[in-house]
Amino acid sequence: MSLLSLCVIAKDEEEDLPRLLSSVRGVVDEIILVDTGSTDRTVEIARGFGAKVCFFPWTGDFSEARNFSLDQATGDWIIFLDADEELAEGEGEKLRQILNAGTADAYSVIVVNFVGEREGVDAVLNPSVRIFRNRPEYRFRGSIHEQIGPVIQEHGGKIEYTNIKINHYGYLSNSVRGKRKVARNLALLEKAVRENPEDSFNRFNLGVEYLRRRDFLKALREFQTAFKYLPDLAVSHASILVRNIALCLEVLGRYEEALKVLADAKEVYPDYTDLWFLEGCVHLDRGDLARARASFKECLARGESAVHFITQRGVGSYLAWHLLGQVEEREGNRDQAISAYRRAWSCQRKFYPALDRLVRLTLTRGPGEASRTLLNEVDPKDEEACLVVARALADADCHVEAVEFLKGALAHNPSSSRLALAMAWALLRLKRYTEAAEVLSGFQHPEVRLRRSFILALQGKVREARKLIESLPESYALCCRIYSSFIACLAGKAEAPLPLPDEEEEVLRTVLELLSTLLELEAFDEFEKTLPLLDFLPEPRRRMELGKLLYRHGFAELAAEEIIAAVQGGARDAEGFVVLGKVAADKGFHEEAVVFYQQALEGGKGDFSWYTALIKELTFLGRYEEAAEVAREGLKAFPRNELLQSLLSLLQKMESFAEVKEGARGEDRRLS
Repeated sequence: MSLLSLCVIAKDEEEDLPRLLSSVRGVVDEIILVDTGSTDRTVEIARGFGAKVCFFPWTGDFSEARNFSLDQATGDWIIFLDADEELAEGEGEKLRQILNAGTADAYSVIVVNFVGEREGVDAVLNPSVRIFRNRPEYRFRGSIHEQIGPVIQEHGGKIEYTNIKINHYGYLSNSVRGKRKVARNLALLEKAVRENPEDSFNRFNLGVEYLRRRDFLKALREFQTAFKYLPDLAVSHASILVRNIALCLEVLGRYEEALKVLADAKEVYPDYTDLWFLEGCVHLDRGDLARARASFKECLARGESAVHFITQRGVGSYLAWHLLGQVEEREGNRDQAISAYRRAWSCQRKFYPALDRLVRLTLTRGPGEASRTLLNEVDPKDEEACLVVARALADADCHVEAVEFLKGALAHNPSSSRLALAMAWALLRLKRYTEAAEVLSGFQHPEVRLRRSFILALQGKVREARKLIESLPESYALCCRIYSSFIACLAGKAEAPLPLPDEEEEVLRTVLELLSTLLELEAFDEFEKTLPLLDFLPEPRRRMELGKLLYRHGFAELAAEEIIAAVQGGARDAEGFVVLGKVAADKGFHEEAVVFYQQALEGGKGDFSWYTALIKELTFLGRYEEAAEVAREGLKAFPRNELLQSLLSLLQKMESFAEVKEGARGEDRRLS
């Protein structure tokens, strides 16, 4: 029977290491952990799992540390993993079977790189050679993103692809931020590129680091340079490199270039579904819904990308169905959209965006048999799915249905503070304050206790409300001061918080959240009582903030009165002028609306919708030349905005038509 050695290099990995070592228990025969300078419990934990711990000073070269770990291994086979990885559940038996068969010299596994805020279905699947025979000629090369596969092939070794899965958690947002991996990798890769500027693989990985930073222009430049130095189109990173070039072009709004790259790539990589998926995304961005539909249907016909590609999970299934749903929804095909979203959710029950759209579209015709059937299909043990449903029900004002649904969800998740908060909100909207407070009574999380103190204050239970906030940790000191003032106002003792200069914006945000909640609850008397919370602001700004808040809650005329008073007092606020523009336009005061929108855009900044709103008003007044000039100004701020480009083209035609029409009138007058 073949012996298997696990080789790990680690530094300060006490948090992740137990997960890794637990996942290989009973699968590997030997654990080699090379520590490169830990100051935490990494070494102690490794020894607790029976690992042989060796020490190697960090030199800034991953291959050196990896190769040192290989030198310590005594097994017939080696598997190398990182501390933030794990052998996926149930894969150990498959791994041992493959090694006992021994039909190759090395095996590629599928590394499931979870991305986003938490582990879920958002993942990139990366084939990676992780298992190989223990031979002295098989050694890593490359100071970062070190490689073993090409070395094995150069020595005549045979590599086979497997579907064995390794879960990798290092790209989750919290992990990346905590370990500063992007900054570390960026520095190492920039150094490697300086030393060997024609190394395509290093250029590619440098582009990936820029991509993580959302610096798409720098990423594109590195990817294009990496492509220039590709030895051939069959190397392992070539397909994802071409795909990433097209992705950057799409994000930068260079759609035609992206489509050309994808068309060429499809000829070379016909079993790479990601290319058709990205093509569909480009068409969707351009508003070409027919071609987008065709691309996503092609993805579904092809299925997921072949195992040897780096691929986004779901491009041949739930992601394609989801974007098909978006296409149908944008075309107004409600039933077809519901069908597509349902297929997406059926393919992957953890894909919550599809569930969200499915619930919301089903509720557009009110809570009925269709929505009840759908809600019964949601797993009450799936906390995240239940929260998605709760938010959709709240937004549809289906609060009775939300309460009934959340009862079942909380029965299966009694310790979920998030579900308890959702239930409390639904009960508040139904004016069932006592029940709302009771739902939150068993939770100690500070945010839950703040919400409960808010409810108790609305009930007039001042002493209980104060007692709750006074028990909060020191980190909530500022919040406690604001809530104390809130409780005092409700008790008839107007009391504005007095923030320090560096606290003013945070105080304003919290106060506006409290006032906004009161408006949503239609607690208008309480809203009036707590308005003094804004008294720490100078009057013009206070009235401006109040006006914008009122407008967001549908009180347009009251909002306009406050904002006009603020402007008369000297306040200048672009968003406030936009509100005045919208109110004037709704009342048919188009000349005034033009003036307000112009003032909003005076600084040359703002959302592109402000430009389109001004264009609409000028067009209504027949001032096409001015409208066209606004479109040109908008394109300076948003150079690739297709709506502004289309409006400019249309306005230029309208200008020409108006000139011809005016010329014809002049000729008629001359002849008469």
